[in-house]
Amino acid sequence: MSKAIGIDLGTYNSAAAVPVGNGKVAMVESRYGRSLYGKNFASFVLFDHFGQKQVTGKRAQAEMRLNPRLVVWGVKRLVGLSYQNAKASGELARFAYETEEGPGGSILIKVGQERYTPSHILEYILRDIKQDAEDPSVNPLVGQTIDKAIISIPAYFKAIRTNPIIEAARNAGFEEVDTIAEPTAAAIDYCMKIEREANLLAFDIGAGTLDVTVMMVVNEDGHLIPGELCTSGHEALGGLDMDDALMRHIVSKYDLHGVLQDATHKSILAEEIERAKIRLSQKNSATIDLPGDQTVTMTQGELEEVLSPLLDKCRKPIGIALRQAGLRAADLDKVLFIGGPSNMPCIRKVVAQELAALDARGDVIADIDDYNLNGLPVDPMECVARGASLKAGSVIEPVGKVISEGYGTVFGPVEDAPDYYEPIIRENSHYPISGSTVSTHQNPDSLEVPISLVAKRPDAEKSTAERTVFKYEYLGNYSLGITPQRGLPAIEIRLRVTDDKRVVATLIHTQTRQQVKYESLDMLSGFEVVLQEHTPPKMLAQQDMDLLNATVIGKKSGWTKEHLEKHMHVAREALALCGDCQDDKVVSAMEKVEEAISRAVDRKMDSPNEDCPAISNRTKELLDTLLQPGVKQISVEEFRRYLEQLIHIAQMVAYDQAD
Repeated sequence: MSKAIGIDLGTYNSAAAVPVGNGKVAMVESRYGRSLYGKNFASFVLFDHFGQKQVTGKRAQAEMRLNPRLVVWGVKRLVGLSYQNAKASGELARFAYETEEGPGGSILIKVGQERYTPSHILEYILRDIKQDAEDPSVNPLVGQTIDKAIISIPAYFKAIRTNPIIEAARNAGFEEVDTIAEPTAAAIDYCMKIEREANLLAFDIGAGTLDVTVMMVVNEDGHLIPGELCTSGHEALGGLDMDDALMRHIVSKYDLHGVLQDATHKSILAEEIERAKIRLSQKNSATIDLPGDQTVTMTQGELEEVLSPLLDKCRKPIGIALRQAGLRAADLDKVLFIGGPSNMPCIRKVVAQELAALDARGDVIADIDDYNLNGLPVDPMECVARGASLKAGSVIEPVGKVISEGYGTVFGPVEDAPDYYEPIIRENSHYPISGSTVSTHQNPDSLEVPISLVAKRPDAEKSTAERTVFKYEYLGNYSLGITPQRGLPAIEIRLRVTDDKRVVATLIHTQTRQQVKYESLDMLSGFEVVLQEHTPPKMLAQQDMDLLNATVIGKKSGWTKEHLEKHMHVAREALALCGDCQDDKVVSAMEKVEEAISRAVDRKMDSPNEDCPAISNRTKELLDTLLQPGVKQISVEEFRRYLEQLIHIAQMVAYDQAD
């Protein structure tokens, strides 16, 4: 009989757990023993001078002092990136091992005579975890074949960065692979320890990434289950960036620039700095041994001053996530801290300050201020692996998953300064989800129709307290070969984010129904572009209402619980728009939406064919009321945005049935 495993795949260290029955889990031990820092598997791989893999884990990490060029680590920060982007951002500069540009602009890691992709390195790490978990002499509670794995990924990772991780897990020997957002996995572990519904803000900062995710814990059939509402953050902000900043500070303060020219000395100094950073999480000062037998002292105050630019970057994603989730800071019941750097007092101080500025409740702020590492509801180093294992064992299944980015197309080649961006899948949509649009090609004689696809996501660097600024990243041109027809060919572009967070594009010639499907998109040729949104007409057209009636209200069958959950999410967002409005018409419309949601919950979500059209209709009526003269709680653009969300959910039914 095979078992399932949950894996917290980390940039610097990884952890794993297995379900053992009755909602209990067991942490997986490494053959090299327990880690001092809470995660038992170091995400390091040692090679020999010929480029052949030797060992992984702690033994590989220990070789950093002697052979830093032969030890590959930190590849989670590289997976799914192009070589040029990683080089331009300075991402490659911290590593002693060599890298070069590979096919299609990919990153190749060069060790000896061999070349490896980041996915290949992750495969070695995952295979090592699998072997230790299956070894009865190391893990007697498991000690049998493991076929199923739930791999954690940062919630703020683009969907297009997860495919290499899934590929690595399958190549490592797992037959069934799924993913889970790291904050959601931690919330699952937290749900096993509470007794009531709650609104959570998960602040997840690890070695490589920052996720700020707003979640709602709901009661379904007597079980508390988390659902994602919105996520924000940074793909490249974590403990490694803090270590880099501290390294620059120490080198400058003590004139150690020569150390940076020697890979071994640099590696030893980096290890000393990281240890001091960890010690300063619990002590007011820590010593650092410098090259040349010199010992210096760093205080918590000095550390906080050096890290202040990075700490400031942690603030904006909090407001962005709350604003896009349709919640106020005052609605939060708990802040859940995840990841090693969250143990640092300066991190918790920044989160408390930002939430206080956003008017969070006093008891929530006090809970952060009194944060006691020994009395946490969840272990910040183990909770992700534990929650992933509970999903792997089908103990708890999250009710909703969101993508932070949206996907769409641009009209005209990116290189020629295109006119505008046309959204297909909105940012912070629940997935799996599908959407489509139609583009008219401007060259009727061409045999190849190129379509430029773009990802859109909140830009935490430029957003303000009142406004979310978005950035656009070019995914590439995807073409459809057609037989020339009379007139300009119209191409339908369908995009789908699958249940395992892959992006699939299908291009269809509307006349001949010729089509081509691109199973996975990547960022290997990606770069940021400046675009403007297509501005819709100021007045609503009758076809808007006709489209809603035809695709949503008039659809009587084919709905599932998944569609119902998405309708309820949009309905709750619409309710949040009302604020404290006392208009009688608005209050009446709100009550009807709430009644429709309550009816669905009372029926345990078992009547989606009745409840989906009802909730959609009530939500539309509420939005229509908010748009009326004398009320004007929303704009025409906002109305249309919510209308499109309802229509996209309805379109999923047709696409799901077609698939």
